[in-house]
Amino acid sequence: MTVKFARHDVYLRDLADRRKKVRQLLWGDFLRIQEETDDGWAKVRWGKDGLFWIRQEDCQDTRPLEVVFVDVGQGDGCLLVTPDTGPQEKVVLIDAGEGRNMYNFVKWRFGGLEKPFRFHAAVVTHSDQDHYGGFQPFFDHQKVSFSAVHHNGIAERAGGEVFGPTDPSGRFLTDIVATDAEMRALYADPAVRGAKKYPKLMHTALTSGRVGTVEMLSTAHGTLEGGRSWIPGFSPSESPHLTIEVLGPVVEPDGAGTPRLRWFGETPGSSGRDDGKTKNGHSVLLRLTHHNFTLLFGGDLNLPAEDFLLRHYGGLAAGQPLSAAVEPAKARLGADVMKSCHHGSADVTDEFLAAVAPFAFTVSSGDQESHVHPRPDLLGRLGRHGRGDAPLILCTEILRSGREREDSGLLRRIRQLDELIENPATAAEDREAHRAERDTKLDMLGRRNVEVYGAITLRTDGDTLVIAFRLEKQRAGASPKRWQTYRFTHKPGEGFVPEP
Repeated sequence: MTVKFARHDVYLRDLADRRKKVRQLLWGDFLRIQEETDDGWAKVRWGKDGLFWIRQEDCQDTRPLEVVFVDVGQGDGCLLVTPDTGPQEKVVLIDAGEGRNMYNFVKWRFGGLEKPFRFHAAVVTHSDQDHYGGFQPFFDHQKVSFSAVHHNGIAERAGGEVFGPTDPSGRFLTDIVATDAEMRALYADPAVRGAKKYPKLMHTALTSGRVGTVEMLSTAHGTLEGGRSWIPGFSPSESPHLTIEVLGPVVEPDGAGTPRLRWFGETPGSSGRDDGKTKNGHSVLLRLTHHNFTLLFGGDLNLPAEDFLLRHYGGLAAGQPLSAAVEPAKARLGADVMKSCHHGSADVTDEFLAAVAPFAFTVSSGDQESHVHPRPDLLGRLGRHGRGDAPLILCTEILRSGREREDSGLLRRIRQLDELIENPATAAEDREAHRAERDTKLDMLGRRNVEVYGAITLRTDGDTLVIAFRLEKQRAGASPKRWQTYRFTHKPGEGFVPEP
């Protein structure tokens, strides 16, 4: 058997009639070639669906970069798979939502995680539950491991100052938890963890034996090279054609070199101390570059954070108008595609959008929540500041119109199992059996159209880019089209331009 990959907009053909298209493939889909014929056809096995024909000219040996913005409901979750094959392949999760959508999607994508599977890294951009909660089933899974888990250095704790001490000026957080050893020492104390879910998650990662290191990412933490910071494994010397730079949090050390992160207030430049603005504003901010293609992961940035970052990367002094930072900041913040900040919140600056100036935005938001994400006025601002005459705006919630499936019988059984698990009278061996059954039921409940039909898939070789999402329903009598795709090509001096 030979492994190849699908070219753009190709179809599997019926085994009995090569003229009949039966399944649309997306660029880069795996093809397991069983045999090749002299007349230019290849017989392939596709999952559990059986054997099909495909034209040999519709196959290629190389693989594009794959980035999937998963519909995790209210929250963020992104799967990144490098173009490498075999042991060189790196799989990275950048946030995982709050529930099990990301876990269910990854299980579907990687054979049910039935065999040992090692991720290159997990990036927890900050300690909002709709970004980190979905990592818990991964860290609990006995066959799943991570070479590294990265975070933004702000470690929540029970009681007292939730983020730890502040410097005498009241302007900076000083207890930045940067290293694996520091995180272990902090969360070894049950009183520090308390009942908080973020400490529980990190403690699971630290004590599971399946995570290499748990370390901070910032402008001063990661792989430091060329005066910049990179995700380990994605620096220019380690991965010349696919780099991921860390643009935030921006560390401001004191006179002794001790790392500090500034407090953010409710508004830019205010001297207040807002917990939510601070942990969101110090989201791990990443910029991916693959040959000519760039992608900015915006975390949950907000007005004061964007003001600070623009002034930092634009070399702008306090008091000068923020608009003066737009052009100089483009060199570090500009991108072709942007994962919009904070699920489509209106808590953004027009200047930051103008500095990034992407031609495509992705927005990750959820149903039945009170935030009104994405905000209608925000969508208008994205269109105004996006590059080109018709910037592409894709939202996980909008792309999926079907209701999430509910099963009252499953829910009742899950509640019963939870009660049995929590009951002190339940024998230990029975408790484990109940946990296994509960997890199976949760996975059954999780097989919703949310994970498949709301996902935004991006694939690129650095010169060509395809952005796609699954259609929820095919037109009667139409060809078996499964994907709505948008294709762009890079042209020197023009950047990426849409193809007709």
